[in-house]
Amino acid sequence: MRFAPLAAALLVLTLTACGRPTAPEPPDASTYGTVIKQDHHIPEKDRDLDQKP
Repeated sequence: MRFAPLAAALLVLTLTACGRPTAPEPPDASTYGTVIKQDHHIPEKDRDLDQKP
């Protein structure tokens, strides 16, 4: 039994799966210095507000 085709297929799959790692996308420069808005699904009474009465 010849193992050359099996070895070639295994090599191709290994190189495909273990190729160059993907890098995360760089952050969006237009959002620097902006404040994160609170989740609108949290009820108003349960939100942490900077100014409480």
